[in-house]
Amino acid sequence: MATSTTLSLPENINPLSPNGFTFSITKLPNVSFFCQRVTLPNIQLASVDQMTPFSNRALPGDIMTFSELSVQFLIDEELKNYQSIFEWMVALGFPESHDQYKAFVNVQQDTMYTELAKNYSDATLGILDSHNTTVKSFVFYDLFPVSLDAIQFESTAMDVNYVLGNATFRYSYFKMNSDV
Repeated sequence: MATSTTLSLPENINPLSPNGFTFSITKLPNVSFFCQRVTLPNIQLASVDQMTPFSNRALPGDIMTFSELSVQFLIDEELKNYQSIFEWMVALGFPESHDQYKAFVNVQQDTMYTELAKNYSDATLGILDSHNTTVKSFVFYDLFPVSLDAIQFESTAMDVNYVLGNATFRYSYFKMNSDV
């Protein structure tokens, strides 16, 4: 005997488009404008094994791990967006002297942040629907750059392929918000 089940359709059957997004980093407006690709990082929840006489049983843990945030952007012809990430990294790593960090912090005198908070920025990834309306946003807290990929220049290219920059950021955590 066959059973009948009623299939319920979701309210919205439009699939998510990979090019429907906005991205902004508070301290890097030039990177935000030229952003080409953002990879929404994966998250992991640790688990704990509970031993029993019969088999081990996995239980949810209490520690979340957030992967790094990768951003790809077109580099403007004056390299201002590349330079803004570069200078932020130099200030945090101060390869020549502590004055490099002091200069970075002093540039931000008009902000009301503590000195430690000036090391970080927040970022927002907005997800757009088929009408280009933001329906969800991911907010990344306490973001800072950890890598800036090499730039390759090539005089033998037949076509102009504009130069892309890749940057990787660490952050404390991110939240998903509904903007509907």
